[in-house]
Amino acid sequence: MMMLTGIKAFEACWQSLKAGNPTDLAENRLLMQSMGRLVDNYATQDEIAQELPAMLRELFDRLVEAYLHGYWLENELAPMPPAVSPALLAAQQRRQRQPLQPTAASEADTYIIDRVVSYIAV
Repeated sequence: MMMLTGIKAFEACWQSLKAGNPTDLAENRLLMQSMGRLVDNYATQDEIAQELPAMLRELFDRLVEAYLHGYWLENELAPMPPAVSPALLAAQQRRQRQPLQPTAASEADTYIIDRVVSYIAV
């Protein structure tokens, strides 16, 4: 037996649940958005569960349990979830395509340091 934690636990649990609980694309999206809201602290588990259709509440609770407390793989030979989930890979690729542009706030520290250095040098 092997215990997974965090996102790997979530992904392993999700693969296991999908095999026994067929859901459509809209339900999958709703579950993923709900997990995102929980992880980002937009709402509590109970608040999010109340907003879900009854048939998805149990799946959501099991996914949260796996993410927060870990998930045991009974057979170490079971296929492992990918190191990077498709959603994380897509987000990473999207970030790489977007050029980083400095903002007024990101340049503020540089300006302050430049001004201090020029003041000290005088």
